[in-house]
Amino acid sequence: MARNKDISLPLSLAVKVELFKRGCFDFITCKDGKRHEKQGQALAILTDNDHVEVLYGGAAGGAKSWTGAAWLLFMCLAYPGTKWFIGREELKRIKQSTYITFKKVCAMYGCTEELYKYNAQDNYIEFYNGSRIDLLDLQYKPSDPLYERFGSLEFTGGWIEEGGEVNFGAYDTLKTRVGRHLNLEYGIVRKLFITCNPKKNWMYDIFYKPYKANRLEAYRYYIACLVQENPYIDPAYIEGLKTTSDKVKFERLFKGNWDYDDNPNALCSYDDICAIFGNNLSIRTGKFYITGDIARFGADYARLAVWDGYHIIDLMCFPKSKLTDIQLWITTKQRKYRIPKHRCIVDEDGVGGGVVDNCDIQGFVNGASPFAGENYRNLQTQCGYKLAEHINANEVGIDEELVSQSDREEIIRELEQLQTWKGDSDGKLQLKPKEEIKLDLGCSPDWRDMLLMRCWFDYNEIDIPENIEQILGLT
Repeated sequence: MARNKDISLPLSLAVKVELFKRGCFDFITCKDGKRHEKQGQALAILTDNDHVEVLYGGAAGGAKSWTGAAWLLFMCLAYPGTKWFIGREELKRIKQSTYITFKKVCAMYGCTEELYKYNAQDNYIEFYNGSRIDLLDLQYKPSDPLYERFGSLEFTGGWIEEGGEVNFGAYDTLKTRVGRHLNLEYGIVRKLFITCNPKKNWMYDIFYKPYKANRLEAYRYYIACLVQENPYIDPAYIEGLKTTSDKVKFERLFKGNWDYDDNPNALCSYDDICAIFGNNLSIRTGKFYITGDIARFGADYARLAVWDGYHIIDLMCFPKSKLTDIQLWITTKQRKYRIPKHRCIVDEDGVGGGVVDNCDIQGFVNGASPFAGENYRNLQTQCGYKLAEHINANEVGIDEELVSQSDREEIIRELEQLQTWKGDSDGKLQLKPKEEIKLDLGCSPDWRDMLLMRCWFDYNEIDIPENIEQILGLT
């Protein structure tokens, strides 16, 4: 639809546009004597001059989609010729869901279909005044990992719907594409609006954790809205959430708990992972072990632990892999806890091979064949599944004083990455690949790797009697 000067807004809609420009949102947030306070807060932040990125959600039923659609509708009507976007993980979901909501919003506020046109072939909505909303497919494509397909686009602002489904790369690229079309002319601050339910992805790290710690950057804003705070929601919907037997869904969608992740591929529950800290049910055998994930060529961290059975009693993290320091730590702990070489293991890939040779200890090769002919893709997968079994049986423990709060959060995040993955053509079980984990966490899962190496001894335990010297006639 080209800009059409012969079309003008109906008076009632023109009044709403003017109210919107003046920051009066009651015609959106108020109905039947009730007010949606959080929705009003979101619209105020989306139209202020102080914030750039706005995350709105934190639970189901907060009128997130309605808020996003109303914001874009009135920005398009108020500022002719501006350009916006709606992005979701799959384009078909915009067409099947988000666009349906957009049409309902238009009908509610009197924006008839003669004022805008939906181009289904090229996927955009264009208004009579030249404003436009592009509908973007944000699906991750291995052929375009950096989302360069959006690199030349210029938008006034935009909306990422269902941020829990969206890859970090899409967010990271699109935030650089807003504020580039008529913002200066209209005095509009660039805005990236993100709506979501709780999800432990980039939103958790970039918005929720800093918000919870009261250190969210000034240009970012997080609005938590629970279903109970939406005065217009059907009470039956609330009751359905309250009575669900799925604890994860209840925590995430009703209580807005970001620490529960709804992932059907997860091998461990969040509660069982949290239980390892200070676990008084863990298995302690009096046999001590050392496991270590050695950072490759100075990257990431080296993590080493001393275990009593399946309980960690000593721990060290090296920010850089200086082999002499790592080797000294291992030999010192061997003497302190009387740990023989055959109960010490570090990863043999990369620089870890030097530690294996110099300390004369066991080497863990991630890609090696699994033990006992079990149906796993490789040794790392086998030990990952075995670790999950021990965690779910509440057999793994860590002395609480050994880890800081940030360490604890990292360990939980990494153990949540113990997930099944699509099987090989030969049906072998796989773990979620490290490359995929790095995309989600932004780092290598060093804690996870150090922990799963303990399971190597489940298949290679050498049971040496305490009176071995007497048996051999050495005493």
